[in-house]
Amino acid sequence: MKNLTLNRLAILVKSAAAGLILSMSWPVFAQLDIQTWQTQQDVKVMFVATPELPMMDIELVFDAGSARDGAQPGLANFTGNMIGLATSQRNEQAIADGFNDLGAVFDSNVNRDMTSFSLRALTREPLLTAALDLFAEVITDAEFPADIMQRDRVRLLQAMQQADEVAGQYARKVFWERLYQNHPYAHDVAGQQEVIEQLTPLDLEAFYRQFYVAQNAQIAIVGDLTRAQAEAIAQKLSERLGTGVKAPALAKPEPVTPGLEVVEFTANQTQYFAGQLGVERGHPDHYALFLGNHLLGGSGFASLLVEEVREKRGLVYSVFSFFAPLREAGPWMIGLSTANNQAQEADQVVKETLLGFLEDFDDQKFADIKQNLLGGWPMRFDTNSKILGYISMIGFYDLPLDYLEAFPAAIAELEKEDVLAAWRRHIHPDKLFTLMVGQPVLDETP
Repeated sequence: MKNLTLNRLAILVKSAAAGLILSMSWPVFAQLDIQTWQTQQDVKVMFVATPELPMMDIELVFDAGSARDGAQPGLANFTGNMIGLATSQRNEQAIADGFNDLGAVFDSNVNRDMTSFSLRALTREPLLTAALDLFAEVITDAEFPADIMQRDRVRLLQAMQQADEVAGQYARKVFWERLYQNHPYAHDVAGQQEVIEQLTPLDLEAFYRQFYVAQNAQIAIVGDLTRAQAEAIAQKLSERLGTGVKAPALAKPEPVTPGLEVVEFTANQTQYFAGQLGVERGHPDHYALFLGNHLLGGSGFASLLVEEVREKRGLVYSVFSFFAPLREAGPWMIGLSTANNQAQEADQVVKETLLGFLEDFDDQKFADIKQNLLGGWPMRFDTNSKILGYISMIGFYDLPLDYLEAFPAAIAELEKEDVLAAWRRHIHPDKLFTLMVGQPVLDETP
């Protein structure tokens, strides 16, 4: 991700006392009028008008994440991070100065499913039009100079090497590789060093021409604009995109072989991950799985894993679990770091806690965690940037337009039996893959 301005615009965030939030029902905070349409180029547009501040946030998303790397892991990330560094009309400094002079912020991000570019700008003219024109230019008229690419290649390779020297980051990368095996989700978004060393400007240009096209794009807009203004902005941006074909569907990932793998890493602590494939974004069981995970390991000190592994036994400083839904089944995983001589005990306690959770859990803890989740829900979309992230996600994954209302409604209606049933359908302790990176002290038959 990169930021091409020195002057961040201030964001006004409305806050309310925690007691007031908890005392009010969730629907009060969920009344976002999400509008959607297609441009003449058939680009989906998501829009929310927020007239409180004279600002606009726009995000252009392509189905061009690292899952589209093919045989060149790291190609999507390298391409995405070169956008905004050169066009046929401007060099890197001119682009940075252009956004800075307009008080605008340009960002880019690459993950496994998508590459996205965002702009924050004032809605006052002529600043808005100039910022949007520059935004469109850097995305639709991108160039990949060999000297800039080589400079960034060196930086990226250094960052990748440094990441591999950090046990936690290395363990997470290895866990994804083992969990997804030969699937496009397996490799790290940054890619593989041997591939990065060989990439050329022609490789980046080919990826750019294939995936950065109208048929593979979506636009999300939030800000002090009318529907007509948003339509005009989206149409003008769509007209500048190239034409091509929509990226094909991804393959379904196959379950990993369960068991324990130890990867030697010189460190005082063992990095631990255990998990399996979860569900895709939009799966009907996601609500129940999300709520259950909040109780198991997704709510910090209120979670069962923290209570059992940290509070009762002092084996870790932190322990967590989470689902990461993607276009295809994302991972569900438990993670922690513990002393090498406590790794086996920590593993045992984690597995026992999971088994106990799947058997039953306390009614009051369930009620408390539900209230905790619903009480904090409004804070998940209390700024333009958060709203932008949500409507972009809703559009990209074809979720219902009322998602921000339906989610807390579904959570509120869930009973303990619903949560247990969903978890028993999807999470199977006998099928977990467990990874320990470090020098764990284990019995011969762990």
